[in-house]
Amino acid sequence: MSGDHSGIGGEMPRPVKGGFDVCLNLVVNTNLASVVEEVLDKTEEGDILPVEAQSVDGPVVVLKDGELLGTVLSSHLVQLLNCMNGGTNYVAEVIKIEDAICQVKISAVK
Repeated sequence: MSGDHSGIGGEMPRPVKGGFDVCLNLVVNTNLASVVEEVLDKTEEGDILPVEAQSVDGPVVVLKDGELLGTVLSSHLVQLLNCMNGGTNYVAEVIKIEDAICQVKISAVK
């Protein structure tokens, strides 16, 4: 990924490969749904994990060592999916683990 894509202005009908600022600056803080406890047991706060869309319509999931950790549910899910479908890659930082709850911060890979 080379070049600086900042400063792109105007209306943004859909994200494109390389991403608009809105996609690069999107940050989603959420608790994961349907957390797999066996995978959570191998996860630590501070881990940086891949975020993937299972299809163009979702669901969006967080993986740990190739295994499903949990599913992303957020009011920003449609925007996140649109950005991912447009070519922006995201990672999830594990912020907090408490019992079977896993809180993550999802942000673009810049």
